[in-house]
Amino acid sequence: MNIGRKDVAWSYLSLLMVQGINIILLPVIVRYLNTIELGLWYTFTSLYGLAMLIDFGFQTIISRNVSYLWSGAQSIKSKGYELATSKDSQMNIPYFARVLSTVRFIYTSMGTIIFLLFSTFGTWYMFSINDNQIDIKIMLIAWVFYMLSIVLNISYSYWNSILKGIGAIKTYNQILVVTKLTQLILSIILLILGFGLIGVSVAYFISVIVNRLMQSISYYNYSNETKKTKHQLKVKYDKEIFGAIIPNTLRTGSISLSNYLIINFPIILSSYFLSLEVSGRFGFINQIVTLILMLSNSYYNTYLSKFNYFRVKNKYNELIKLFRKAIITSYVFNIVSFILFLLLGNYILEIIGANYRLFSLITMIIILLYRFLYNNQILFTNFLSTKNLIPHHKSFLISAITTVLVQIVILKFYSPKLMWLILPLLFVQLAHNNWYWVAYVIKDIKKDKIAFQANQ
Repeated sequence: MNIGRKDVAWSYLSLLMVQGINIILLPVIVRYLNTIELGLWYTFTSLYGLAMLIDFGFQTIISRNVSYLWSGAQSIKSKGYELATSKDSQMNIPYFARVLSTVRFIYTSMGTIIFLLFSTFGTWYMFSINDNQIDIKIMLIAWVFYMLSIVLNISYSYWNSILKGIGAIKTYNQILVVTKLTQLILSIILLILGFGLIGVSVAYFISVIVNRLMQSISYYNYSNETKKTKHQLKVKYDKEIFGAIIPNTLRTGSISLSNYLIINFPIILSSYFLSLEVSGRFGFINQIVTLILMLSNSYYNTYLSKFNYFRVKNKYNELIKLFRKAIITSYVFNIVSFILFLLLGNYILEIIGANYRLFSLITMIIILLYRFLYNNQILFTNFLSTKNLIPHHKSFLISAITTVLVQIVILKFYSPKLMWLILPLLFVQLAHNNWYWVAYVIKDIKKDKIAFQANQ
């Protein structure tokens, strides 16, 4: 599995485009969309995050298992992983095709469920939050296009996992860049032409179609092995494969739910308890912070498939060296970027003519701190997950649910202010997860090192 500097470079570029699309569009959005429309757009994106919960960890598990099979493992397990029988172990193509066919069945089912839920309950939610703040017809048309984009995105999300799993990182990221350029260009054109929120939704819809077509074509032309799977990939349920995938998928899914409740759900709460204006500002800041964290994690995530590869090949020293380098890279990028954001954020908003500013310094520091600490625990536990072991899932979910309950109680019965929305996000995680799982993984690394040295 050859993953190098070009893959890392493309990862940074694609993440900048993927996470920064709203930021790059900001000058045009500020001119053509008012604060209410911007708040509705961020509500759309938060609902997309809610819809992605149906994935429930499948992408992560599938990508990991595809990496195992691509590296020479002959089968997948519900817990742990199979070591390659030799350094020259070849991929079992018929078994590989069975796995991918089951994956296609899973995602087709997901897309159908999301369409049914969002065309009914999602539309009802749009009406409930509108309160005559925006024209109903505009809202509905924009929502329909965005909803269809979500359905298509989810139905074909398996291509993301497959391309990452086989190590086609550069190809995957090149496609993302083309996709986001398509969305960016079309969004600007349609906004200038006066289509407003509808134009932004239509641009996203077209970009999703472009993305999924390019991913399919790229996979089948990636290597001789992928070419051999052509016409073998069906939409087919396989009980054995499904049984091997499900256990850890449920665990990973609970973590995905936890991540959503901590990162995205506060925007929905701010829309409901505070206002669309506050939601728009918080959504913007959340988008910037997410962009910074995603860029800082890019090096780590680019080599995630190689972590799996080193596990299967039993190359422990190389694994730890790469993990350490990825963590240090993330820390340095985060610290520098957060400082620049605090120093230059308001200045840049003023230059582009935005009619809002960052929150107060104390509020901003709390937001940056809880996001940094949460991201850190994710990096460490993701490394643990490369062993196909996920002992942290219950702890993550309990803390996330506790956070939401505390937020709702305080906002509803005490004071509907932004500070009471964000403080629980910091203190509930500090009580346990922020430090416990980092220490747990460090101990696990030391234990594995002793075991590895004993077998040499």
